[in-house]
Amino acid sequence: MQKIRRSERFRLAITSIAPGGQGVAHVARGEERRAVFVPRAAPGDVLEAEVDFEQRPARAEAVRLLEPSALRVAAPCPIAERCGGCDLMHLTRAAQHDVHRRIASELLERATGSALIEIPMHTAPSSTGYRTRARFAVHANGGRPMVGYRRAASHHTEDVAACLVLDDRLDAALPLLRAMFDGEKGDGEVAAALGDKGRPVLEVRWRGDLKGNFFARLAHHVESGGLAGAEVWLPGAREPARTGDPRAVTIGADGETLLVPAGGFAQAHAALNVELGRTVLAFAGFEASPTGDTSRPVVELFAGSGNFTVLLARYAPSLVAVESDASAVGAARANLAARGLRARVVEGDADAFDLPAKARTVVLDPPRTGASGAAHRLAASKVRRVVYVSCDATTLARDVETLVHAGFRLTRAEMFEMFPHTSHVELVALLERTPGASANPPAAPAVPPGRRGDA
Repeated sequence: MQKIRRSERFRLAITSIAPGGQGVAHVARGEERRAVFVPRAAPGDVLEAEVDFEQRPARAEAVRLLEPSALRVAAPCPIAERCGGCDLMHLTRAAQHDVHRRIASELLERATGSALIEIPMHTAPSSTGYRTRARFAVHANGGRPMVGYRRAASHHTEDVAACLVLDDRLDAALPLLRAMFDGEKGDGEVAAALGDKGRPVLEVRWRGDLKGNFFARLAHHVESGGLAGAEVWLPGAREPARTGDPRAVTIGADGETLLVPAGGFAQAHAALNVELGRTVLAFAGFEASPTGDTSRPVVELFAGSGNFTVLLARYAPSLVAVESDASAVGAARANLAARGLRARVVEGDADAFDLPAKARTVVLDPPRTGASGAAHRLAASKVRRVVYVSCDATTLARDVETLVHAGFRLTRAEMFEMFPHTSHVELVALLERTPGASANPPAAPAVPPGRRGDA
């Protein structure tokens, strides 16, 4: 039997935004001063809310906005308050940037035990129509299906007719999906990206049965050019049903075309990905010409389909790239071959990879869960330079703390507004081992490999 939660009504003053995008207020309750998290709130808001103190931190739902913050704007999307996607769309762009800077700075300062220099922000050239990949939720009950995004902190699917932040070509896939799932039963997720000639590609992971009508409609859209291809995974299947060419085609960090397997990870903002690549290259010790330690191999962990691999391979005299997903490994090798580049691409768990004894520079771009295992291995290694790319400031700070305990120093960090209007931001941190420092990392936990999370 589900426990009934009791809530109390309070007047709340929002002071800040927490990692994850929720507003933070504090209230006195008995002898305690409790933190309260409020979704879709802005620093400076004063509101009336129902507060549930049975959770820690306490959670609240706004009932009435009493005094709106000067940082608030009218969200340009009509479903912004319900959709679980753009959780900062109610803030000005400048306020969104300040939120990212403050959260990253505070987390990294706690991790390093010292104040940081200002973290530069690379802003997105556009805050709408930028996303070249998305993950849709689909719920079908034998009639018109619901296609859209999960509501915040909910399994409910918010039906979306159009999405303001999607590339127009992906936005056009929404009515196609709605028509394909019409009359079906079940639920699942659809990863959508851009493929050959800019046409959408899909990876469908379905829980339930799909009738022949679905596959006939899917084949029609591929044959007529509405889609480039798709993979469909059904319960218990060892291989997907495949039609057309389901590979995504994006722009790699080197500015050239990058192939990504169906459902594979790629940066959502192609223009900023090239800027991100330049920063990674510079942090790794390579500028326009090799200036790093050219006598030692470079190791790249969580290499994916080779987004940074194809860039590093142009400069590093020896490069080992590690990735656990077999299809991504194949894509990385194909992307290198297409450029006439060479690197050793290893299929394996990057969190448990034994670093070569001669490695002195490591680049890693783990999923949102971070790289706890890799951080402990780096801490115990002879590596001198670590370039850590992250879409989650909290797990980045956790792993930075591990490296700092082992004698590394955080020397530079930069931010990239890869996901405008959301609480997610891409960070690149450079850590360098202090000369003469001895490794003294805490005990490494057992970390199972995980699927890369999507922002």
